[in-house]
Amino acid sequence: MNILAIGAHPDDIESYAAGTLAKYSRAGHKVFMATATNGNVGSATLSMEEIAKIRKQEASNSAAHIGAEYICLDYDDEMFFEDRSARLAFINLVRRCKADVILTHNPVDYNPDHELTSKIINDIAVMIPVGKIKTEHPPYDRIPTIFYWEPVNGMGFIPTEYVDITEVMDVKMAMCYEHKSQHQWMKDNYTEALGKEDVDFFENFVISSRYRGIQCGVKYAEGFVAANDAFRVRAERLLP
Repeated sequence: MNILAIGAHPDDIESYAAGTLAKYSRAGHKVFMATATNGNVGSATLSMEEIAKIRKQEASNSAAHIGAEYICLDYDDEMFFEDRSARLAFINLVRRCKADVILTHNPVDYNPDHELTSKIINDIAVMIPVGKIKTEHPPYDRIPTIFYWEPVNGMGFIPTEYVDITEVMDVKMAMCYEHKSQHQWMKDNYTEALGKEDVDFFENFVISSRYRGIQCGVKYAEGFVAANDAFRVRAERLLP
């Protein structure tokens, strides 16, 4: 299968789905990791151009851990809005990847870029095979199945699907720690929210993975909810 994970920003995918992607890759599936934005407000000191370049490189380095291809749609961080061109860009992305399965943000999350990424993906899923919608990459005869990962800090989230990531937890964390600039950004901007000045932002994802593991009877897991809209569901299990 072809697997597409799309997050709003560099590091979003790794936080909640890197383990699942690592398992897909190990099973021989083709994995794509895409971001809607380039993360260009993610530094308190660097210019927008400088931090965008760094964050895209970090995302590419992360994807390399599992042999995935990284794609950036290059929208501005926190100034990402839906219009015709954005919808077509998302359709083109999915067609480029010929995605069978898409992993993306929960429709309800704290950040508008997260929610919009999720919304557009769900909106355009049924448009993928439609020939009269023209994009660089041609249509293919499939409507991808969509799974939503949990919102930041798991607020109000109850998974319906779990993936045991115990054997790839080290890979997940190695991918997370490629995003050094995000680690610094969180310290610079969200110290109070995170609770301490020397906080290790990515430690949160060890905790959340352990919690999801407790829920399903393994050491570490990632949780998802399937999009149950018409034409997106399948009778077989598609998560690894």
